[in-house]
Amino acid sequence: MERLAKDMGGEGDYVVYVGTLTTPLHNKWANAAIAYQQKNFPKMKLVADRFPGADEIDTSQRTTLDVIKAYPNLRGILGFGSNGPIGAGNAVRQQRLGKKIAVVGTVLPSQAKSLIADDTIREGFLWNPTDAGYAMVAVAKLVLDGKPITDGVDVPGLGKAAVEVAGKQIKVDKIMRINKETIDGLIAGGL
Repeated sequence: MERLAKDMGGEGDYVVYVGTLTTPLHNKWANAAIAYQQKNFPKMKLVADRFPGADEIDTSQRTTLDVIKAYPNLRGILGFGSNGPIGAGNAVRQQRLGKKIAVVGTVLPSQAKSLIADDTIREGFLWNPTDAGYAMVAVAKLVLDGKPITDGVDVPGLGKAAVEVAGKQIKVDKIMRINKETIDGLIAGGL
């Protein structure tokens, strides 16, 4: 949301895409982003409840073409689902609205390269699957070693983790920023 707000100058109409209206993590991220926007960027306006289809390029592209027609003052699209920003970016590029409408969201670097290169997708975000796999093994090792998994536990190589025992969640902050400066290295690393 911070990146979208930056590209929108902290004001204007935006929409949010999720994989489906029942995809738990996408909707949790969307809820957090919208709440953050309402608290920190009151001049921005979510013009419609979130749109599904961000798991499919063609669906998000068609949705974006419809959204552009329905909301002529649209200035931003925030996509959760790695194909949502790609489809949205394709539609924004097709309509030659890349300077007017900012697209930000979760993307795979290899898919987003040309859209990031021409500033249609302003920035993408993703976690490294290698880090996620490593984290699972590191936590299993901590458990096998009899170490308690409590808030602030150090996950080797990833840092301190926020632990919600009741929800069985262990979180570390290792989000990758995908932009013109980082994209080639991420693609070279297999992403």
